[in-house]
Amino acid sequence: MNIIRRIVLFCLLGLSMAYTARAEATFSVLTCSPGDEAYALYGHTALRYRDTAKDIDVVFNYGCFDFSTPNFGWRFVLGETDYLVGCIDFENFLPEYELRGSGVVEQAIDLSDEEARSLFRTLLVNIRPENRVYRYRYLDNNCTTKVRDKLLEAVAANGTVVYKGDAPVDKTYRDALNLPSFDHPWYTFGINLLLGAGVDELLTRETSQFLPLSYMDALDGMYIVAADGTERKFVREKSVMLEEVQKPVVRNNFTPFNASLLLLLATFIAMLCELRSRRTYWGVDVLLMSVQGLAGALLLFMALFSEHPAVDVNWLIVLLNPLALVLMPIYVCRIRKHKSMTVAWVQVAFVALFVLTALFGLQVYPAPIYFCAAALLVRSLFHIYKDRICDLNIV
Repeated sequence: MNIIRRIVLFCLLGLSMAYTARAEATFSVLTCSPGDEAYALYGHTALRYRDTAKDIDVVFNYGCFDFSTPNFGWRFVLGETDYLVGCIDFENFLPEYELRGSGVVEQAIDLSDEEARSLFRTLLVNIRPENRVYRYRYLDNNCTTKVRDKLLEAVAANGTVVYKGDAPVDKTYRDALNLPSFDHPWYTFGINLLLGAGVDELLTRETSQFLPLSYMDALDGMYIVAADGTERKFVREKSVMLEEVQKPVVRNNFTPFNASLLLLLATFIAMLCELRSRRTYWGVDVLLMSVQGLAGALLLFMALFSEHPAVDVNWLIVLLNPLALVLMPIYVCRIRKHKSMTVAWVQVAFVALFVLTALFGLQVYPAPIYFCAAALLVRSLFHIYKDRICDLNIV
């Protein structure tokens, strides 16, 4: 949208606020189902404003970002991602989701004239150039929570929002994040590696609303209770604007689970080959410890420097430990010089601590990590006891 169009649209919105008969102006929440791109896996929420008297139909969107922003990728890693509040014509909103096959559900919000005016003023202030940028946080400050918070602010002066219906089942942040990305196993695996113990907390009805589809369901059970005790449903009407197109899921057998299982089997095969050839393939240890140490370095970096939520306390670092990079030269040197492998007990300690954190429920780990831990454990024990196995002296 060019600058002239923005100015014209802003002026129309301002005139609408000043002169429109409120009975002809409505707000509704638009919930878009997930797409295939990483940024779209969890869906999207936007707020529609429609004024039939002034022929205005626009969408306020808190999910805008610009890939061309300097150092965008680096800032994203550091959790310094800034999102923008945008405003576009409704006719330009739907085609994008229709093209990718996403469904769009509209929930018309039952606001009084005073509440609608309050919300509209807030939105106009938000889209000003000096106000439109905000620091994005995927668990508590995203496109969905922004829409929710603006709606709650609008009704706060006239009533209290209450929920009716069944309470949400016991589910953690991790459970909620894993479900939409189920068909993208490598993405899910990466998220579960980076997110620590914080996402294993149980969700409440309110905190579960960080996901678009969860918020859509919550809206259906929300009521506004006025000071005099009268109540009204938050959602006046619900309709499907676009049907979701069910796409066939293309599954790849090279999943994190299969890859980690293959790693464990390859470790056993390497040890069997060593027993037969009476030689040590120290390259296997270089590979295992390099992956272990580099992954640990990433976790440590995220814990120390990233602003992303739930990455600061990640117990997985006791297994994927950056100290492995320091130990690796010593490890390999002792292997090649046929010296005692007491240093391998450090690896055993890493695995033991990892198992303890799992047993005590400090954090939930993805299944493939257990195969990786088993590979590190059996490899370390093999080096400790290799000279005693079948009375063979492996060189």
